[in-house]
Amino acid sequence: MILRHVSKLSFFALLTGATASLAGACTAGSTRDDLAGDGDLELTQESQDALTCSPIPNIDISRSLMVTDAAALAKFPLQDVLGDLLSKAGAGPSALELYQRWWDSQNASPGVFADAIHCDADNATINGFPIQCPRNEGALASSDPFDSAPTNPHFMAPVAIVNRFDLTPNDGAHCGEYRIIYAKRTSGVLDRNLIILEAQLPNPNPECGVAACRPVAEFWANLTTINDPAARADALESFYFDGLPGFAPALHPDHFAEGAGQIRTNQFMSGPNEQIWQLREFKLEKAYDGPGGAARLFFKPTTVKENPFGNLFDVNFSDPRTASFQADFLSRVEPLIPPGSNINEIVMKTPDEFNAGQSNSQGPENDYAIHLNAGGPNNAFIQAINAEVASMSPPPPLPVSAAQVADRATTQSCGGCHQMSSNDYLGGFHTWPDHVSNLTFVHVDENSVLSKPLVEKFLPHRKNVIQSYLNSTACDACTSSVVTSSSATEAGTLGGSTTH
Repeated sequence: MILRHVSKLSFFALLTGATASLAGACTAGSTRDDLAGDGDLELTQESQDALTCSPIPNIDISRSLMVTDAAALAKFPLQDVLGDLLSKAGAGPSALELYQRWWDSQNASPGVFADAIHCDADNATINGFPIQCPRNEGALASSDPFDSAPTNPHFMAPVAIVNRFDLTPNDGAHCGEYRIIYAKRTSGVLDRNLIILEAQLPNPNPECGVAACRPVAEFWANLTTINDPAARADALESFYFDGLPGFAPALHPDHFAEGAGQIRTNQFMSGPNEQIWQLREFKLEKAYDGPGGAARLFFKPTTVKENPFGNLFDVNFSDPRTASFQADFLSRVEPLIPPGSNINEIVMKTPDEFNAGQSNSQGPENDYAIHLNAGGPNNAFIQAINAEVASMSPPPPLPVSAAQVADRATTQSCGGCHQMSSNDYLGGFHTWPDHVSNLTFVHVDENSVLSKPLVEKFLPHRKNVIQSYLNSTACDACTSSVVTSSSATEAGTLGGSTTH
């Protein structure tokens, strides 16, 4: 892989002034290499050389967590990012065709590309649950998102670079997610579309557990100390395209594949079809179905995580998964009712067999309390949820009803987090933050303006997570004497929340 401007190590030295070599560092564990060409992810104990043990700064959110300055955003034009992923995968098609085929998945057959995935496949379902088909966003299959001319309504501009170290699992299975948000040029509230590339960064030393992720946390924290916007932008460019010493670059096709990160969309484009503000999710996959059997990268529609299909809350729903979902959900009740008032600690982990292929910020589909109550005011599922709450030890400090438990589940869905749950009182000590008063439906808008929940709730929490991690994790904690065993159980994350 060719570095874009200067070496990875020199950029890290820019951040820290020095590197520390740990002679007893754990050797690198294996990494996934499903989509890339041979040799792209050769990771060694060099990752430990990235540690600096430098003083931990008081993190500046705008430099180290949610970066929106122009110098940094200019490093990430969508065409370059998609082209980089294609290059690392050793696959076609062009960046433009990759993008257009992606949005052809919102068209019914035959679409623009006859051999693309279309939304009417599998009877217009994902995971056996219905999806809206077609969507107005299918028009993007004929658009050029790279043309920045003011007359191009489909230009996609980077609007934020996002550090989600807080999504690092407690067991260090990976080192969090690193995101880039793009927004379509829009002329009004009825013609909007945003995409988020959410790359999951592998832990090169998983046998050392979460301690091995410290170089990543240090990198982001130390961005606070760089006053020159151009230097910060160069460092971010190197982190995403080239990687820290011993770590893969954040931008790598494997990091969006099954079992890793994802690409999510926030869609509300005008057009001939009904306008429902909707969120979708995609994985990056590689197939050998190009011309002459050539490798081709493509975006595959998949389930939206932590987003159970709403009707599963209804005891009368005829899907055969209903009973098993409701039994499983009872085991999720207690994490939905954490002590204290920190809404970031509300957690729901939904097995993928129950997740839908879309999440709506409008209408009843993701209003889980409506579906719960559809079976009658005192149905068996309501009684079981109330019994589960009553059995908690210690009990919730203030009452939480079954309907409020369902409302808490809605907050964890994309549709709830982006709109539906705004200002909802959830019982106990928790009220979901107001979202509608400044940025309805989005957390970062087309002008890089941040929502109130981000500014007042989510970002301060994420800052505390990374600051606490750095303060509590020894700089040389990942040594040959530190070996952790991975567990098949759900580990949870450093920040609590699993998705947003």
